Amino acid sequence: MKRTIMFLALLVLLCGAVLYLGWIQRSLTEGHWALGFSKSRGWEERIFEPGRFDFRWERLFPGIYSLHLFPIKQFPLSFSIRGELPSGAVYAEVLDSKPSFSYEIGLELQVGFQKESFPALVKAESLTPLNLEGWMEGKKNEIQQELTARILRVGIPRILEAASTGTSLTPSWQEILRETVLKVWEERFPSLALLSLSFPKIAVPDMELYLKGKSLYLAVEQAKQETLIALSKKHLIEELTEQRRIESLKKYGELLKTYPLLIEYLAIEKMERIGPTELQLLQELQNRILKER
Repeated sequence: MKRTIMFLALLVLLCGAVLYLGWIQRSLTEGHWALGFSKSRGWEERIFEPGRFDFRWERLFPGIYSLHLFPIKQFPLSFSIRGELPSGAVYAEVLDSKPSFSYEIGLELQVGFQKESFPALVKAESLTPLNLEGWMEGKKNEIQQELTARILRVGIPRILEAASTGTSLTPSWQEILRETVLKVWEERFPSLALLSLSFPKIAVPDMELYLKGKSLYLAVEQAKQETLIALSKKHLIEELTEQRRIESLKKYGELLKTYPLLIEYLAIEKMERIGPTELQLLQELQNRILKER
């Protein structure tokens, strides 16, 4: 009887030890996401959470299963975008005040991880608790480059388009910039969480003055173009006239070369007063021309 009781007690202790060693939640710590890796099955597909019972038999054998604790952290990112509205310096030249159409946009973000997609991200990027921060630093540079490029390529043109309409429903700079950032985040960084987004500084030029400068510049360029077209037409007419004159002179030259006596004839023909002697000379000249023909 005693042996049976001892055997049952040992069996209970053994089962308890097995359950304890294979129990995942005993290794969880506050402020971390736990993700398991098995040499036979690879990375787990979900994060282990407190309040549940998860058992992995691989933990009974050293070296087969490892539990990685990733710190739950927020990564701050702040940067500024500086530039000038398209052709701003050119438009400023036609305005008396010579204003500056430069702008500066400051962004501050808090970046984290999406809990649902974190296991897939760890698997795809071979992340560990040791290289997580280094990977995020590189990702922050990529985020800054993507947001800067999209704001310059899409956000600023949208702002100019909205300013040109000038309706009461025109969105503000901040609204357009926020929409642009969220669109980039959805397309390029779905596995990361944008925990907060703010624009501590938005220094923008006078859009009405910018549009006025643009309108004046285009009007000046249109006037220059019309003047240039008129001058081109005048030059073309003069060139054609000169070309025709040269062609006429060439024809006269060939005619005089063929009939050299025409020179004497033309000289006599231009005389204001012609006497009897000149008339006789002219008659003889005409007869000689007819004979040569």
